[in-house]
Amino acid sequence: IFEINFAGIRVPFVYSAELVAEVCDQSRFRKVVRPPLSFLRDLAGDGLFTAHNHEPNWGKAHRILMPAFSRRAMQGYFDRMLEIAQQLAAKWEARAGRDILVADDMTRLTLDTIALTGFDYRFNSFERDELHPFIRAMGRVLTDALERLTKLPIQNRLPRPRRYLDDIALMNALVDDVIRRRREQPSDAKDLLNLMLQATDPETGEKLDDVNIRYQVITFLIAGHETTSGLLTFALYLLLRHPHVLAQAYAEVDRVLPGDTVPQYAHLKHLDVIERVLKESLRLWPTAPAFNVAPYEDTVIGGRYLIRKDQTVSVPLLALHRDPKVWRDPETFDIDRFLPEAEAKL
Repeated sequence: IFEINFAGIRVPFVYSAELVAEVCDQSRFRKVVRPPLSFLRDLAGDGLFTAHNHEPNWGKAHRILMPAFSRRAMQGYFDRMLEIAQQLAAKWEARAGRDILVADDMTRLTLDTIALTGFDYRFNSFERDELHPFIRAMGRVLTDALERLTKLPIQNRLPRPRRYLDDIALMNALVDDVIRRRREQPSDAKDLLNLMLQATDPETGEKLDDVNIRYQVITFLIAGHETTSGLLTFALYLLLRHPHVLAQAYAEVDRVLPGDTVPQYAHLKHLDVIERVLKESLRLWPTAPAFNVAPYEDTVIGGRYLIRKDQTVSVPLLALHRDPKVWRDPETFDIDRFLPEAEAKL
């Protein structure tokens, strides 16, 4: 645990597994939305990512959307996920022997997958060399949020630049069009959009309004594609840096999917090496690098550290995932940390 004074704003950082377990106690600590995350409320409003947990739509959306992340729901998404993955594979096969911009293509893969499985919308990112205008606008808005951290408060109170407002308008227009089309042409798709349009909150009996649905769609497109594309990019990088693990991954895929076998949902549970590669990649390079919480009341953690009511506490995951009390040789890429018997001890 340490504290940094940001020009009068003192922020404690907690990164040992023992102390992080305390600040993750939801009876004592709550999620807080502070910069740079709060800057994204211009775009994502009270969507799940940027909502304060006292806002009604935070709880309502949690309860309505939970079924969309069940194992049964994932099985329903599989064919469309496979379709986009095959587009990536076809592109890379056609570019054999040439350089590949891996991070860009992982962005195409995850954005197209979320849009198609969640909202039945096609960005068709693999049909163009340039990233889709929506992605470029999103990138600029995210960059702006980070850059505002380094500016004086008075600078952040000035009107936002025209380009920033235009980027948000472009993204809103696309998402509103997706929602409008689904209302005009209803389908029986079991996807996120139908759930948001049709389901009622089991607690209040209310539905989500169209503005909040827009915020949720943008939230899934931003938070879902960015984190997943980062994970896949890091995983490929780590595989290439560790040929012995790459060889294990090849052997597993050749065993589970011999020849030209088309992957099916049932194959996933047999891809043990692949799953361990993903988990260890997330441990070393978590693509959401930190989160913030605050206590409901004055509280003491670790038996000695006083945290005042509403004091923001930041948890830097890169440090947490290298806690030597939990991880032996924490800087080493070792997928065997996640063998069943080893993982059970964590």
